[in-house]
Amino acid sequence: MKISRLVSCFTKNKNKDLFCHKYWAWAQNQGAVRQTNNESVSLHGYLNGINHHFINSPYPKTMDETFYQTKMTPRQMISVTDFDFKELKPTTEKLNVFRCISKKPEFFSEYPLYQKRCAIKKGDIIDMKEYAYATPDINYARGYLGDSKGIFYEIEIPPKARVSRTAKEVVFPRSSKFECVNVKKVKDAENDYIHVKLRYILPDETWRIMA
Repeated sequence: MKISRLVSCFTKNKNKDLFCHKYWAWAQNQGAVRQTNNESVSLHGYLNGINHHFINSPYPKTMDETFYQTKMTPRQMISVTDFDFKELKPTTEKLNVFRCISKKPEFFSEYPLYQKRCAIKKGDIIDMKEYAYATPDINYARGYLGDSKGIFYEIEIPPKARVSRTAKEVVFPRSSKFECVNVKKVKDAENDYIHVKLRYILPDETWRIMA
């Protein structure tokens, strides 16, 4: 029942934020949102397979086609995952993670977004539309930098964050916001990337205390 209600909501609000404070407060009062001891969302390992729908989706009809790895449609996966994030056990201490984006060729559909990210300045607020993956393992992250060209994100996550975490990875809720606290260019004989330090902005969850 939870999934069908959420899928219906998603369908009717394609051009709006899916879950407003009023909806989440209602869901909480109905007992649909509860605090758990889970540290990761149920579909943690599969969300990278649908992230293209948030960045560039040339085939929007596939939102309602079954994703073979989960036997759910991307729309259902989003609905389930958004609920899971709201129920996660919050972090109790500051975390530091890393995320690398390899350089995108001009003919890639992601190129305009890549260029926009490369122009980031201290104080800017960026919105990562997808379920963004990161890792506490800097060497693991560097593996995604390709030929050492691109963007190297160093992200500080404050306490009380509801992010999906395993021993190897951290996944942020979709449309998470980050403040840029520093940017520097790293260029030498072996590297040519932008080192960007971000601070994760905790979402406004005042709906949790709404009657």
